[in-house]
Amino acid sequence: MGSEKNQHSEDNILIVKGRFKSGSSNIYGLFLLIFNNSKKLDTHHVIVSSYSDMYDYEPHTSWEKYEEHIVDRKWKGNFNNSMTASLMDSFARLSDDQRTMKLLFDYVYNYDYDQMDLILYDMINHIIHDKNLVMETIIQEVTSQEFRKVKDERSKSRKEDDDKEDDDEDEGKDRQSVILRVKPILSPVKGKPIYELRIGDKIMIKLIPATSRENYYIDLYNLREAGVIRPNPATVIDIKSTAGKNNPVEILTEIMPGVYGMFTEDDKQIKLKIFDPKTDLVQDGMRGSRFYGYDSSESGDAPTSTRSIIIMVILFVLILALFILLISISW
Repeated sequence: MGSEKNQHSEDNILIVKGRFKSGSSNIYGLFLLIFNNSKKLDTHHVIVSSYSDMYDYEPHTSWEKYEEHIVDRKWKGNFNNSMTASLMDSFARLSDDQRTMKLLFDYVYNYDYDQMDLILYDMINHIIHDKNLVMETIIQEVTSQEFRKVKDERSKSRKEDDDKEDDDEDEGKDRQSVILRVKPILSPVKGKPIYELRIGDKIMIKLIPATSRENYYIDLYNLREAGVIRPNPATVIDIKSTAGKNNPVEILTEIMPGVYGMFTEDDKQIKLKIFDPKTDLVQDGMRGSRFYGYDSSESGDAPTSTRSIIIMVILFVLILALFILLISISW
């Protein structure tokens, strides 16, 4: 245990960095909790993996580097989807449990590691199930100005990176991993609200042909049909959402190993289409690969669904059987 305590102020941002390991299960994890000056859990990041080097990252590292490390590991895809999603859900539910939230914040505010660790340990062990679980935590306190400065510098850096990628048309082809611009497929009736989205969910997305990089992957996956870009499924691997009704949600998805799709959504009430293998699977006979469409009942430019094909086959079989029966009777 340790501390990185600045001069205490009601306006300061409190951050808990932690790591844990389960020797019996070969499970290792990192987490980061950011409490805003309204005493609420503003942001949380968690990653669980079977790679032991995950535990090598020290919580004494500054919070911004710790957060970047967790997000970077997620983007590379080397983590346990199920356990990560379960722990993300546990921390997300803290906001609904006012009593536990108040207790946890008070312990963090007062640097009461013993009581704080009891709560966090129980939450993590509820998922990991190891009586010998080892956990280490560090509390870091920064001013609101310092926190905002880091966020602003990140936004500026990300914009510069995006502009650079737009100018380099072949960059996406040569990198081991690539992040593409995508948009989610909406499903107002049957979809899942974006605020209920969890890591591990498989949603329907569509690549945006904004640059030659996206166009390259659209053609590589044979997603272009008569001038229309067909949608395909992608697994949610990271969700960045800050408190506040008007703050956007940034979602990172994995389309294929090493190929990721990212989009930002301002409206937290919209519903996204969840991939359904019964209706969304479309076979591409030209390349022997599987690509996916979406439910035409809620989208106007959707390709014919598998369900429609099955119904047509059944009707054909019934008509053929009736025709044979009539021939048999006439004889």
